[in-house]
Amino acid sequence: MPSTLSPAAVRSLKAASAASNGHLPDRISRKVLKEVLTGKYAYRLDRDRYRLSVEDALASTDGPVVITLEGRRAVLSPAQTNALALHVASDGRMAPNVTWQTAKSLTVLGLVEYRDAAGVPKPTDGDTGVSGAVHYPFRTGLGQQVAELPAQPGS
Repeated sequence: MPSTLSPAAVRSLKAASAASNGHLPDRISRKVLKEVLTGKYAYRLDRDRYRLSVEDALASTDGPVVITLEGRRAVLSPAQTNALALHVASDGRMAPNVTWQTAKSLTVLGLVEYRDAAGVPKPTDGDTGVSGAVHYPFRTGLGQQVAELPAQPGS
């Protein structure tokens, strides 16, 4: 994670990444809002779904604040970034050396999903604590987009 992001900004961006609509929480401080907008980690839409400039977005209180691909990438740990970018088979399946903890954390962020043997998405790896995993982690299309972003200095 870039060291320039405050802990509050990281929490807000992670919440947005986990949200199905990609919106940051409605209640974030003006300081965090300015931080994520000026860093291009998020943007605000007006009522007509037009992307506002940073200045207009800060002046407005209407419209959602939406995470960008860069915002999604900024909150990943080096292990998560490497798993998404380097440890993926051509079919999108995560390599066996990706730990279950990393795969699970990436599923929470919407960048990986579990699939059964038929390729049907599943909410978990299916591990009952007795049998082991029966569903496997695959990088999502969104995860691929994040993985293909150029590396940022300090990440």
